[in-house]
Amino acid sequence: MSAAPLRQQRPARGRPAAPPAPGERPHLRSVQAPEPSRSLVPFAWACVAVVLAALASVLLVNTAMAEGAYERRDLKIEIASLHKERAGYLETLEANSSPANLAARAEGLGMAPAMALGFMSLSDGIVLETGK
Repeated sequence: MSAAPLRQQRPARGRPAAPPAPGERPHLRSVQAPEPSRSLVPFAWACVAVVLAALASVLLVNTAMAEGAYERRDLKIEIASLHKERAGYLETLEANSSPANLAARAEGLGMAPAMALGFMSLSDGIVLETGK
C-alpha cells in the first residue's frame, strides 16, 4: 500500500483541484491560531458605570438645588420679617421726632423754650447775630 496523503489540498475558487501525483506530498504550511473571542463583559461594566455615575451626579445636583431652594425660602421669610421690623422702627422714629413729642421730652428734661434765636461762633464763643 502506498502512503496516502494526510490531507488533500482544497481547490482554489473557480479552479478544479488537481489530484496530487503519486509519491508527492502536499505542501504543508502553518496557520495562525484563531483569535480568542473578545468578551463583552468589560464593555457592559463600563456602560453600567457610566450610567450609574450620570444618575449619581443628577441626584447630587438635584439635592443641592433642593437645599438651595429651602435656604432661599428661609432667607425670604427673614427678609420679610426684617422689613416689618424696619417699618416699626421708622414709625417709632417718626413719632419720637414730631415737634410736639420733642417739646414734651425737652420739658421733662427741664428745658425751657427760647425767647430769641441767635447764631454763635464755636471757635470764638461770640454771639454773631441775635433774632428778635
